[in-house]
Amino acid sequence: MIEARDLVKEYVIGDTTLRALDGVNVRIGRGEFAAVMGPSGSGKSTFMNIAGCLDRPTSGSYVLDGKPVETLSRDALADIRNRMLGFVFQGFNLLPRTTALENVELPMYYNGQDEDMEERAYAALKSVGLAGRERHFSSQLSGGQQQRVAIARALINNPSVILADEPTGNLDSKTSVEIMDIFTKLNAEKGITIVLVTHEPDIAEFANRRIHFKDGKIVSDEMTKTRS
Repeated sequence: MIEARDLVKEYVIGDTTLRALDGVNVRIGRGEFAAVMGPSGSGKSTFMNIAGCLDRPTSGSYVLDGKPVETLSRDALADIRNRMLGFVFQGFNLLPRTTALENVELPMYYNGQDEDMEERAYAALKSVGLAGRERHFSSQLSGGQQQRVAIARALINNPSVILADEPTGNLDSKTSVEIMDIFTKLNAEKGITIVLVTHEPDIAEFANRRIHFKDGKIVSDEMTKTRS
């Protein structure tokens, strides 16, 4: 599903070249739930950006669902993001002057889909436990509820993969568990591949695989028992 081969990503800052990824090789199969871990600056977020077709590698190859991503045009990359990928971020990234329902509908606007749009958005919000909150604005929702809206938005185009970057970073421990339970259910019941960036060991326990980055390299990759 996701395969990186000798992946290198460099950034030039003045006279300095920073190597954020240094020869990464990893394969994440369909239906896996993988936690990507590591200290700040380890390369985990850079890897996530490339996995999400938001950035291109300097060298090496990234293959998503059998397609070598580095050969694709900008429009083709946008099409893959809309059709195959769902994104959930630490900061929720909701539009403040729109309702929960309208935030969830946004990806369908970008795709030019208008058939059953509202009905699908209602269903997505219900699936994450927000039935009855569809007309609430972001300021009227708790942090956990805002993250549920973000998850519903990520689900609206039926993605094969959800990429979640520190999705519990702004949440208390109880709400974090509730959010992780949603990801676990999506993985177990819908077979959605989930790649989760986190620096919190207790959050990584929800995944069945943990991939540790350090200095742009993968230093460990282990299958684990999921949290009960």
